[in-house]
Amino acid sequence: MQIVIFKSNKNKSSSYKINGYIFILLLGLTIGLISILSSSASYIYGYKEGYKELNEDRMQDMSIYQNQIKKIKLENQEKMQFFSQKLITISSQLENLNSFGNKLSKLAKLDKKDFDFKKPKYIGGANKVNIDFEYNSEFDKYLDSLLKDITLKNENLNEINKIINNLEMKEQFFPSGLPTKKGYMSSDYGKRKNPITKKMHMHKGVDIAHKIETNITSLAAGKVTFSGKKYGYGNLVEISHYNGYVTRYAHNNRNLVKKGELVKKGQVIAKMGSTGHSTGPHVHLEVLKNKKHINPNKFIHYKEKYSIKD
Repeated sequence: MQIVIFKSNKNKSSSYKINGYIFILLLGLTIGLISILSSSASYIYGYKEGYKELNEDRMQDMSIYQNQIKKIKLENQEKMQFFSQKLITISSQLENLNSFGNKLSKLAKLDKKDFDFKKPKYIGGANKVNIDFEYNSEFDKYLDSLLKDITLKNENLNEINKIINNLEMKEQFFPSGLPTKKGYMSSDYGKRKNPITKKMHMHKGVDIAHKIETNITSLAAGKVTFSGKKYGYGNLVEISHYNGYVTRYAHNNRNLVKKGELVKKGQVIAKMGSTGHSTGPHVHLEVLKNKKHINPNKFIHYKEKYSIKD
């Protein structure tokens, strides 16, 4: 097969002969090239469109993630502010605890070396702690030290509490204060002229005068060893206390406790009167140590340190 191609140029014609097989080959190559170019164009267009859609999806995801991150940051910021304020409060309470512990140690006359009441760390100011919620972070270490500090102070205060309770218990049995909340001292301890015999004699106690039926209270906890009438004393209450101390309350209008009864410090034991050798309503107070009279004034003016009053 032959194909003839004519070419006209300046009124002149020329012709070329192409073998049919070559023509078919060229035509096939041309069609194949066009097909490849068309497929490539479609692929590139589809790839661009797909990438664009994918990119838009990724950008949308990124926007969602950014919003979530902002939300988390805001929540963490609020949490950090909350915990920071909490820790500031704890630090302040620890400072008060330290002050209280130091006062108790001083009150009980304890060796400060035996108790650790150092000032706690603070959040804020020169010693600001960086609040970073990570393991082994400065904040994490701060919390550990705070817990150790609280544990130590709790142990120290428990020990001091035992000591104070022991001292308070002893003080409950130690005579102190006045046997009545009202009245005035009408006669002191020492030599004086007897108001009845008009002779000089040793006044072994103090007299506190007030209205009849005024409450008379025990100077310390103890056991009633006498309650009844006794010559010169009238109605008398005698109480035995800790370490050989004995207190006596005389000239009572009436006694409210019986022999063998246990009484508390500050308990009402009698009512003020003028029985026995008396010129008016008053309470005659005596204090003895190992059966010897001693001046009650030092017990009257003794300032309690440990006893808890209602």
